Amino acid sequence: MAIGNIYAIAAVAVVGGGLFGFDISSLSAIISIPQYKCYFQSEPVPDDHSQCVGPSSSVQGGITAAMPGGSWLGALASGFLSDMLGRKRAIMVGAVIWWIGSTIICASQNVGMLVVGRIINGFCVGICSAQVPVYISELAPPSKRGRLVGAQQWAITWGIMIMF
Repeated sequence: MAIGNIYAIAAVAVVGGGLFGFDISSLSAIISIPQYKCYFQSEPVPDDHSQCVGPSSSVQGGITAAMPGGSWLGALASGFLSDMLGRKRAIMVGAVIWWIGSTIICASQNVGMLVVGRIINGFCVGICSAQVPVYISELAPPSKRGRLVGAQQWAITWGIMIMF
């Protein structure tokens, strides 16, 4: 049975926006906790874990910039991907890429794995943030198009708010 309700289709499609917002704010929420600082510390960890300062500022900058860098690459690739597969399948590919990146981030044993996982997640964000609004606007009737496309930004904002 196919779902023909445009609101249901848009609700499913904008889930990626929520994940994007969640990912934007997730790193800022954890960089100050001791577990993160000690696990990804650039220098040897003291025995009592009281002096963990975390990654150096340049390493932390690289970790943080990995996601927007991947987003830039994903946005560039999204047009080619949607031309080959169509928008719906391109969004599905983005979801699979997100799963792979999230798995790598969760399994991170070092800064390199964390950066690679964030680049992969960013790639997905680039694909989905470029394709979801276009996909929704192609499906929605003109009278509902604005509010449904705006739901993508609304989902991003909710994702940021939920993480904080």
